[in-house]
Amino acid sequence: MVTLGGRKIPLAKGRRNRKAAEQEFYELAVVQLKPVHAHDARVVDLIEAFLTWVKTEYDRETWRAYEMYGQKFAERWGFLMRSKLTAQQVTTWLNEHDWNPRTSYNAVRSVYRIFSWVKKEQKLPVHPLAGLEKPRPIARCRALSEAEYRAMMKASDGVFKPLLFALWETGCRPKEARTLKWDNVLEDRWVLPQHKTVRTSGKPRIVYLTHPMRKLMAVLRRASTSEYVYLNGDSKPWTVNAVRQRIMRLKEKLGLAKDVCAYLVRHAFGTRSILRGNDVLTTSVLTGHSSANMVSSVYVHLANEQKHLLSAVERIRSAASHTPTTPMAMCCTRTTCCPQRTASCTTPAAPAMATTRSTA
Repeated sequence: MVTLGGRKIPLAKGRRNRKAAEQEFYELAVVQLKPVHAHDARVVDLIEAFLTWVKTEYDRETWRAYEMYGQKFAERWGFLMRSKLTAQQVTTWLNEHDWNPRTSYNAVRSVYRIFSWVKKEQKLPVHPLAGLEKPRPIARCRALSEAEYRAMMKASDGVFKPLLFALWETGCRPKEARTLKWDNVLEDRWVLPQHKTVRTSGKPRIVYLTHPMRKLMAVLRRASTSEYVYLNGDSKPWTVNAVRQRIMRLKEKLGLAKDVCAYLVRHAFGTRSILRGNDVLTTSVLTGHSSANMVSSVYVHLANEQKHLLSAVERIRSAASHTPTTPMAMCCTRTTCCPQRTASCTTPAAPAMATTRSTA
């Protein structure tokens, strides 16, 4: 039982129903929201105000991500006064969950974003979470190899294979393919009005299609009965979790590396673009980045491309025409150790040895 607004309200019967009581308490509190600018505003009031704003400004998937982390944080600290919230409480909340580094990073970033919005909207002099240390996510520091891609394609079924092929051929973001509608598909390109960088670029995202992709689009269009292009086994558009689960099953089945994910396919596209002669600016346009710097720092995974680096070092060697053909040609004048000795092969002069005479 809880007292709200001067009256007692039963939540759930029995001590074993504690979770049900907590959920009911949360829902009751949300119904009786306080204004964000109120002096006694709670953390839950700020979270709900932020989620209302996000729902009008962003797409549903973005809202759902913020809603998931926001609700989890509200369950822990929702009834704390806004003025009493500290960075330490966020750290405590984070340590109570067994999340991997990337999920922990997303959780903290989401909570921090909520209170950044509050600071901006309410013109607060200090950020409520100033000094919060954000965990570093594990960087995706490689691209999917062609062998990994071919193995995944071979093991995939007829509903997932077209989506995987599109990621490989176009370098689009997984979300761009998952949410693609036929209204956005032209003969040789996709035109996406809503995309990740639309707020900074102010332009639609153009995804250019290769010849095989154009043929795939024609085949899928003839068989489609939905407004969405890529559908799962239930004839519904793919969700982020469904793609994640499908990749996880493929990893287990094929014994692939733990870091394999849908985004590594996009990394592979960017890397292949650079290695096959496209400049950084062109690659940034093809991958939909608003800045070429992003491509330089993220997609140029040349350190992992051994064949490319080997050919690069060979070009350096061949450019130095004065370099002897073999290392043995510069060792000495004896034919026993230098069978390829020529007339120009002479023993280097020994360095002069400094001697000191005693004056005694």
